Amino acid sequence: MKKTGSLKTYLSQLSQGNVGIRVGVLDASTYPDGTPVAQVAAIQEYGAEVDVPEHTTTIYRSVNERTGDFNRNGRFVRKDQSNFATTHVVPAHKIVIPPRPFFRKTIAEHRSGWIKSIGQLIQQNGDVKKSMLLLGEQVKGDLTETILTFTDPPNAPATIARKGFNAPLRETSRLSRSISVELVDD
Repeated sequence: MKKTGSLKTYLSQLSQGNVGIRVGVLDASTYPDGTPVAQVAAIQEYGAEVDVPEHTTTIYRSVNERTGDFNRNGRFVRKDQSNFATTHVVPAHKIVIPPRPFFRKTIAEHRSGWIKSIGQLIQQNGDVKKSMLLLGEQVKGDLTETILTFTDPPNAPATIARKGFNAPLRETSRLSRSISVELVDD
């Protein structure tokens, strides 16, 4: 155990705000379309309503050229697999994204454990900065675990159909991989 000061000194440093951590989506991570991961995280945490204007869309299907019946029971296919297309007007509508408070849930479930951990980490390491970074990694792990196991509210049926599975907050894993830790040192 490395001891360079008393526990009282370390706790004094913490209470004076000299050392701290930030944990979350802290960098400029983006999705392939350029959308910031932090923006998506905030929308998921607090929910949102998206106004979708009226627009047209083309639906592609495959038709049996001999019988004229739809292949695949009329299910949609990719453009390059189709031989039949129709264009439709989609009326203006709202998409409601319900809150999925993964961050607040993690804090509520783990806060008391983190408070206990910091004292133990400081005693073990004798170094406030190192201990804070270790605590940050613990918070990061807890937050990532919450994202990877979050289930309620579930995805909408249309989202499940598009993704092929029902796993809120998980489609590309970019959100869970974008959680990072930063030491704040005054």
